[in-house]
Amino acid sequence: MAGLWSTWWSPAGEKVPTCTIITTDANEAVAQLHDRMPVILPDETWPAWLGATPATADELRAMLKPLPDGMLDIWPVDKRVGNVKNEGADLAVPITLST
Repeated sequence: MAGLWSTWWSPAGEKVPTCTIITTDANEAVAQLHDRMPVILPDETWPAWLGATPATADELRAMLKPLPDGMLDIWPVDKRVGNVKNEGADLAVPITLST
């Protein structure tokens, strides 16, 4: 995902590392759930995004778009996903929705 990070000094003199995930409009799949989604960068864009290869501001801005449709799989999961106290790979197991 496309993100930004920075370190700044608080008024109290503490060094504070910060980060953010950049979002964009939702693609068709995600739009069923939310109007925004993280910018998911294809592998070939990583070097430019991370500064390993040169890129202009316009080239970087052009990367900030929804992932093309058909590149994500979405399925229902248990409501336990919504509680930060829960952990484990079993949270990603698809469930059957009752009608």
